[in-house]
Amino acid sequence: MRILVLCIAVAVLALGVLGCQQAQETPAEQAETTIEETTEEITEEAPLVDPVCGATVTEESEWTAEYDGATFYFCSEECRDKFIAEPGEFLKAAGEEIIGT
Repeated sequence: MRILVLCIAVAVLALGVLGCQQAQETPAEQAETTIEETTEEITEEAPLVDPVCGATVTEESEWTAEYDGATFYFCSEECRDKFIAEPGEFLKAAGEEIIGT
């Protein structure tokens, strides 16, 4: 009888230890997934901004320019031409709000 009680106590203790380990691992795994999903959502939702006038544009815009390895999108040919003439001025004025792709 003592052996049976001892076996049951050891089994309950072992299950308790396993349960604690699983409880500790699960939130970390969930957190990693949440961070990855959030990063993807932010990347997908981040609007492109015309660095000249600040208008929201899309990658489908017909007016683009390459500068310093990045592609910039514009709302009009006029904005694109102004940017091409002085890209550094528009990027400096906009600070870190303008992000090319």
